[in-house]
Amino acid sequence: MKVLKLSAQGLPQSWISLEQAVIHYAAGEVRWESGAQIARFRGGHNAISGEQSVIAINSIIGTKGVPSINPFELKPSLTNSKLFARDRNVCAYCGGHFHEEDLTREHIVPFARNGQDHWMNVVTACPLSLPNCSPLRSCKRKSPWKPRGFPKGKKLVALTSLSHQFVWPPMTQGSCAGLVERNV
Repeated sequence: MKVLKLSAQGLPQSWISLEQAVIHYAAGEVRWESGAQIARFRGGHNAISGEQSVIAINSIIGTKGVPSINPFELKPSLTNSKLFARDRNVCAYCGGHFHEEDLTREHIVPFARNGQDHWMNVVTACPLSLPNCSPLRSCKRKSPWKPRGFPKGKKLVALTSLSHQFVWPPMTQGSCAGLVERNV
């Protein structure tokens, strides 16, 4: 049986064992509790009063202290829907605009060359462009092939300076003009 440990502000921290929950109770770290009582632990007897110590464990506890999960360090999971939204449903190879169900995820550095499945190594591609581009992406090449319109040395996300925002991919169909500069 597990106990849901929350920060004092109510942010979920982790599922903990009953024994770990007892330690929080005994150390006086439980600020509030909720849910039903799920266990009762009995301890020793007090030498002066003769009373036995008892700790009742609830299913949800809020503990004192700073949360161990920092919401600013959380990274969004990589899904095809999020990738296609990032790339605005534009194929990185031909520059065409497609519906989400017609697109696929393509790795810039292929898995065969130790490419990773993370945001900086994937682009949106249409199925029609993949057969035409696959020979260019041979694993024997020394450097990974870059999608059309992908500026060398730049990231696949919006780069923002104080006065300008650079967005990739370009929004014009069939264009390979590189970054589109917009005044902010």
